[in-house]
Amino acid sequence: MAGVGFLNARPLLAGLEAGIPAPFPYRLVTAEPSRCADLLARGEAEAGLVPVAALADGAAAACVPDVGIAAEGAVWSVLLVSKVPPAAIRSLAVHAASRSSAALAELLLRIDAGTDPHVTRTADPLGALAGDTDAAVVIGDPALAARGRTGLCEIDLAAWWHRVTGLPFVFAVWGLSDGPRRDRLADLLGRAAAWGLANMDRVLGGIDGDRAMVREYLERRLRYRLGPREREGMGRFLGLAAAHGILPRIEVVWHECA
Repeated sequence: MAGVGFLNARPLLAGLEAGIPAPFPYRLVTAEPSRCADLLARGEAEAGLVPVAALADGAAAACVPDVGIAAEGAVWSVLLVSKVPPAAIRSLAVHAASRSSAALAELLLRIDAGTDPHVTRTADPLGALAGDTDAAVVIGDPALAARGRTGLCEIDLAAWWHRVTGLPFVFAVWGLSDGPRRDRLADLLGRAAAWGLANMDRVLGGIDGDRAMVREYLERRLRYRLGPREREGMGRFLGLAAAHGILPRIEVVWHECA
């Protein structure tokens, strides 16, 4: 299994790392979001915590229906950092590991700011701002560290999405390969999420840094259960991104255990 190494995934991975009972042996590796999608797509992982945008590239045969990483309103860890107002952005740097957040920024800039910037991928989006690049998308732990400290315009992309659509945004889901253990994997990942959410004090105990900020981030900024509104928001994003040529069109398959 491939899980995201960012702080936002800790509640979903902690139970797996703690060794909750499983009907089969498994190994968990952590990586950047795009790497998780690549491992799943190549058959090197049976399950991966993948960016929603990667589903449009065929990364997963199906998705666990009720577990993921979502937010309704400001999420703190997905930022558009800009030297100019959004409508004036002509060049955008995005992290090479970002798929959903990069696609979200492109979409919002088109449909709400009325601009269509040239996008470049880089390992250091903030560093690109030292040059001629107008804006950058910063995600995950680097975004948490940079928030409020850049001296530039900072726009929380999840809050912007919610303002435009009134819906939550889903950043990542557990994708599954088309293998014989799919039912049992889906059950295990659901139980792991339940363990993490029921044992947040243990999850927080293994994390360094500002404990109050981390608790606020994991318990109030993020959602790990996907209900009808989250599915609606995910469908709206994928549909709009396809309509604007940002992502291929796809019909998401939700795995229902037999």
